[in-house]
Amino acid sequence: MPPLWLPLLLSAVPLFEGRYAIPLAILWGLPAPLAYLLCTCVNLAVIPAVLLGMGTVVPPLRRRWRWVETLFRLMTRRRLRRRHFAALFTFVALPLPGTGAYTGTALAFLLGMRDGRTVATLALGVITANALTALTAGGLSWLL
Repeated sequence: MPPLWLPLLLSAVPLFEGRYAIPLAILWGLPAPLAYLLCTCVNLAVIPAVLLGMGTVVPPLRRRWRWVETLFRLMTRRRLRRRHFAALFTFVALPLPGTGAYTGTALAFLLGMRDGRTVATLALGVITANALTALTAGGLSWLL
């Protein structure tokens, strides 16, 4: 059995996240609930880290290049409605490659969604996607 830190490390890698870390952890012999819990905790830690990182990287880019400022204004011009949060949840909750915490958080930042509701929406999406992945991988592992 590989070390316990390997699934944790893999669930922090962009585009890999819990969608692949959980099945690999189960394949390596970790019980499905433990694999889900560990990978989800690491995946949830990504959300504030990406929001803070983008908060420090994007403003200098907006000041330096006019096209970044124009793009940012176009994306944040519309008022947010409840359906934006539902769409963000659905985007993150689908356990498909490229629809995880990193991409969802970056999308939310670019759309100007930076309040507590956004973090809660992203967290619920990550929890749902990882639960679907763990249930699927855990259910398939005992069949093999």
